[in-house]
Amino acid sequence: MGKKGQKGQKDVPEMYDEVKKRVNLALTPTGIEGLDAIASNFDISRSELVERIGRRLICLDVNSFTEEEMEAIKKH
Repeated sequence: MGKKGQKGQKDVPEMYDEVKKRVNLALTPTGIEGLDAIASNFDISRSELVERIGRRLICLDVNSFTEEEMEAIKKH
């Protein structure tokens, strides 16, 4: 995530102590829209949203789900 108006340098860490690695995620258009809406609420990119979830800076409170909800999530 470079500064506004400036492009980040390749293989140089910007926000974290390590260089980001490119990965691919396959999402439905609805999933993309939902991810974009959440990222927009935080005023960050889709990629940065996933990064922060992975670093547990944005938490998914799995303990708040009921057993039925967890089973439904696992089935999808």
